[in-house]
Amino acid sequence: MKTHILYRGPQERGDCWQELFNDALPDVVWHHWPKVERKDAIELMVTWKLPRDYQQDYPNLKVIFSVGAGVDQLDLATVPEHIKVVRMLDPGIAKGMSEFIAMHVLNIHRETFSYINSNPSASWKQLSTMANHKRRVGILGLGNLGQDAAKTLLNLGFSVNGWSRSVKDIKGVSCFSGNAELSTFLAQSDILVSLLPLTEQTRGLLNDKTLLSLPKGASLINVGRGEQLIPEDLLALLDSQHINYAVLDVFEIEPLAENHPFWQHPKVVVTPHIAAITQNDSAGSVLIENVQRYLNNQPMVGIVDRSLGY
Repeated sequence: MKTHILYRGPQERGDCWQELFNDALPDVVWHHWPKVERKDAIELMVTWKLPRDYQQDYPNLKVIFSVGAGVDQLDLATVPEHIKVVRMLDPGIAKGMSEFIAMHVLNIHRETFSYINSNPSASWKQLSTMANHKRRVGILGLGNLGQDAAKTLLNLGFSVNGWSRSVKDIKGVSCFSGNAELSTFLAQSDILVSLLPLTEQTRGLLNDKTLLSLPKGASLINVGRGEQLIPEDLLALLDSQHINYAVLDVFEIEPLAENHPFWQHPKVVVTPHIAAITQNDSAGSVLIENVQRYLNNQPMVGIVDRSLGY
């Protein structure tokens, strides 16, 4: 019996994944939206966002695979309990995220942004820096991406702290957990990297209270979700020099408005949500493995816990 899967996304990625599926799972029928002949045959959907009326259009849908590591864009509260939601745990995403974080931790650590800002005035001024092991990098969120980033930063010689909702034990990382230990973690973070998923508990977490708990002159790298940051609070702390630099890759509304003050602020680096891009080959292999698990009635990797939101 054939299993039907519906893909919604860029043509290039869809063609790549269809070819991988044809080779690995020839009994799985691949459909590329909007070309779907038998909507009632669709059991699996691969998408970033859910189409309108998907429950009525695909009455036999059983699994939704997110093409990204996050699932907040799917509005989990509207997804029926009998439909499983699966995150994309792509090693390519983790590698790309770790590269992005390491790049900007080094940029902040070695004063790259200060030198760039000095170029227009032709200012030849050498700035002092400290040894890597004296720079404390704090990672908010110690899931798959956070742990990979921590390993990369440890290999570069940085002192790494990590905070998570639940207790973690990671070699080489000073781990903190729960609300009771958040302020202690923040006080020991010279560069704060936010990798938290978006939940009701993390929405607005990067506010003045949180950022003021960082040491004076600390910097922020936000690669989690834009809704976690209060822009006005960050701008005020940048202007008061409590926060030195901010690298922002995610925003509440994307694209970021052309007149947003982040664009013109000399202490802010804006990137257009490119910290970690789903890699076609590696993500395709992960998707195939999970579909194979589904077909064999085995637990899939990355199933979302509705109570946690990730």
